[in-house]
Amino acid sequence: MAAMRIALGIAIVLAGCIAGCGGKKEEARPAAEKPAEERPAEKPSEVKAAEPPLAEKPSPGPGPDTPHVADAPEGNPPPDGKYERVVVDGVTVPMVHIMEGGTVVLVDTDGAKPRTWEEQYKRKRATKKGQLDLHKTDVNKSGKFDDDPVDREGLWLIDVKGNVTKR
Repeated sequence: MAAMRIALGIAIVLAGCIAGCGGKKEEARPAAEKPAEERPAEKPSEVKAAEPPLAEKPSPGPGPDTPHVADAPEGNPPPDGKYERVVVDGVTVPMVHIMEGGTVVLVDTDGAKPRTWEEQYKRKRATKKGQLDLHKTDVNKSGKFDDDPVDREGLWLIDVKGNVTKR
């Protein structure tokens, strides 16, 4: 879909350049040469000829890497570190810990000290910066998420303040 938009955009720009480059040269040409030179009208048909091969590509199956994930906007994760009083999935939490360039976010939901991380958001299949697509809860209270199952899949974006919102 994105490749088709890019190809159409390039064709429109090229058609505009061809039409705009003719300026004074067309005025100097005899009227008999003008119909043979009018090629911008042919450009849309060339673009249409390029569309069917793009449409014939098989679409990916259902799952987290479906087109809506690829078309989602890119997030803007802040630098790695701990951020207090941020909103995660619509709820204000005491602290989040952003790690690995925004690909892992640990969430402290109870606020007790020393900090314990009860939830984890992680990027596994999402392709753009600041996108997270897996959620785990530390059900066995081990402090690690390696042994916990994924309890939700979706698409969350992290913004520059450390807020995590569902898309």
